[in-house]
Amino acid sequence: MLIQGKSLFSSDESLLAVPSTKKLVAKYANSNEEFERAFVKSMIKMSSISGNGNEVRLNCRRVR
Repeated sequence: MLIQGKSLFSSDESLLAVPSTKKLVAKYANSNEEFERAFVKSMIKMSSISGNGNEVRLNCRRVR
């Protein structure tokens, strides 16, 4: 939908403004398998984020 100009967020649309990210959008739009592979990899990477030395918020509107 993003390539068709039907994005919901302006941040999504901005991905088409830069050649390197535009290429990724096209790659993932054309291959669900490639998207899923990259998504799983990024979720695994995010799962390793801990509270040690990083800021993890329970309430994103408030900084302790």
